[in-house]
Amino acid sequence: MCSIHIIILAASLLRYLDPFTCVYQTDDDAERVSLASEDGYWPMMQGLKDPLKEEPTPNIVHTVFRRNTAPYPEYNKDVPSALFKINQVGYLPDKPKFAYLGAWLGPVYGPWRPTCPMSNWKVINAQNGAVAYESANPPVLRVPDDSVNGVFSSGEETYEMDFSTLFVEGEYYIVVDGIGRSETFRIAASSAEDAFRVHMQGLYQKRCAIAKEEPYTHWTANACHMKATRGVFPPDEGKLEPKCKWFDIIKSNTDWEKGEKLSVVGGWHDAADYDRRPQHLNIVNDLCAVYLAKKGNFRDGQLAIPENSNGIADILDEAEWGLRHILAGQRHDGGAGTWIEGTRHPRPGNVASEDAIDYALSRATRKSSLMYASMASVLMRCDDRFREKYLESAKKAWNFAMSAKPQTDLFEVRQKLSWGRTKAFAVQWRESDTLPSEYLVKAAVNLAALTGDSSYIVALTPYRDKIISDVKFNSWNWSPLVFIGEMLLGTPEQLEEFFKIWRSKVLRQADTMCTQIATAHAYRMPWPKLSDKKCPSMGWAACHPLRRAQYLIAAHAMTGNAKYLDAASIANDFHNGCNMQGTTLTSGLGRVYPVKFLDLPSYVDGVAEYTPGITPYRWTTKIPPKALELVWNKDEKKASRWPKWRCWWNLENQTVAASEFTVWETIAPAASVTGYLSTPSSSSPPIARRGAGNISDLPGYWLIP
Repeated sequence: MCSIHIIILAASLLRYLDPFTCVYQTDDDAERVSLASEDGYWPMMQGLKDPLKEEPTPNIVHTVFRRNTAPYPEYNKDVPSALFKINQVGYLPDKPKFAYLGAWLGPVYGPWRPTCPMSNWKVINAQNGAVAYESANPPVLRVPDDSVNGVFSSGEETYEMDFSTLFVEGEYYIVVDGIGRSETFRIAASSAEDAFRVHMQGLYQKRCAIAKEEPYTHWTANACHMKATRGVFPPDEGKLEPKCKWFDIIKSNTDWEKGEKLSVVGGWHDAADYDRRPQHLNIVNDLCAVYLAKKGNFRDGQLAIPENSNGIADILDEAEWGLRHILAGQRHDGGAGTWIEGTRHPRPGNVASEDAIDYALSRATRKSSLMYASMASVLMRCDDRFREKYLESAKKAWNFAMSAKPQTDLFEVRQKLSWGRTKAFAVQWRESDTLPSEYLVKAAVNLAALTGDSSYIVALTPYRDKIISDVKFNSWNWSPLVFIGEMLLGTPEQLEEFFKIWRSKVLRQADTMCTQIATAHAYRMPWPKLSDKKCPSMGWAACHPLRRAQYLIAAHAMTGNAKYLDAASIANDFHNGCNMQGTTLTSGLGRVYPVKFLDLPSYVDGVAEYTPGITPYRWTTKIPPKALELVWNKDEKKASRWPKWRCWWNLENQTVAASEFTVWETIAPAASVTGYLSTPSSSSPPIARRGAGNISDLPGYWLIP
């Protein structure tokens, strides 16, 4: 493996947005002094110059907008303009289709506005030059830009072009007289499946304990983390008093020398690092849920994975990968640990297959065992061929969860202080007295269906009040797809009230998102206005359109109402380029996509372009301290002038909340929604493309924030 692969040679780019507006960008720091004196200047963070160095140095793309009172002689109307925001992967033929015009020209110039009034616009067939659609009206100015305390949402005056009545598949581009033309885009039924395959490649690239090899990927890696020691630390639940780092508990309380050594092949690396977390079981459910809802969309041979000729739908093979390591570590009494964690985070430059960090499997708790039983049982309901491997295991995990008593333990923690000193103290852990209602119900319903044994449902009787209370007041933090499979397969009449309440809450949230798409933002994303008092934090992928769209596909699966599917398609358009920055949100997807983010394997895999299929967190509500320090010289007032939906404070390992990702928060939700939107095809997955040799050659390196 190469230890350093980042290749960034000084480069620059000049683009014309319209006859009167251009943007010049360069990553040559020597030019900054002259550019910074111009009104249209502002810096764009494109990761670190070298993420393997101890001292972080931002890689800045210096951007300056320029305007002229007369048309630029160099302007060429046949060169696509970045003002146009389109779905770069492809619009679905029978769904709404919107494209947008807009840009933010920095805090001095503000929103782009056309110098001359716009007239009609056309959609042109890229193959023969014929007009495929023509509007008698100019692009429509969308809803006014929202603001909070003087900080704007997009910073734009956004113009919309609706060509939803164009159904014919093909390649097209949009022309607005006096402005220019868009990049070429597709209308294609296969576009959702194309996106689904990229998102699923992201999961494959994050598989742990398996070599990533040709022909499935060109981002190859040797097998890693195939062993773990059985540990005693709890799987990220319960109370720790006093609070301390999980790393310290694992390091100080695992019998590394005499503890049981486990072969733990399976699961996914959580993010840029190499732990396998309990939350990843949500991925198993997400994939199984959309399979049960749309079986015809999925098949064997659909994805570029090693199992793509075993007769089982590839989406289920990927889901099963999230259970293998848990099954391998299950105890004889049925208890299942669900977290494999090390003694510290790996550092940049760490090669996964050569990782020297010690890893341990968490102890089994009632919650972790129920989580495993519920997800293994729903996988078996997707395909009966998983029964032999998982049925007895799931039943044992259920029995452990229902019979075990809440655990307590006292851990000794030793922390290193300065000057070689050590601090030792005791930490008490107490397991929750209650069982998690969502996994309790899910496991009972599926195991009863698999075995024909109604005692699983009867066992819920003592918990009735608790599960009704939880679905009323706590289900807001459950996955939107948690019970979709069960609802479609049929639920017991004893739980009719529970599922009725859950269904109504999902539909209410989906209806809210439909309203948000229609009225809240110019770019039609399913998110409240920033000025809405109930608008939550944008951070940690909370505002990602396809994560939000899981509510929409859940609502469609339960009702068949086309409005939810239309809304999910619009959310997918936003993800694929119909957004403020004109970029898809996933590496390797479309034409303009993220090219630098926090991903340790991408630093050492010998390929300049980062791993495909990764969806970084991106937006943050607040300016990360390191971004403020390294780029803005702690001038918070100046930095805060950036519109909220243009804030991707990307400094890789210095801005984790913006630049990292997780398999369960960003990758799997995108895969589930695009899989649901897919049209069945018999095509083979495309041969994995090779990565660029220099990331500044990629359009995403020069995106306009």
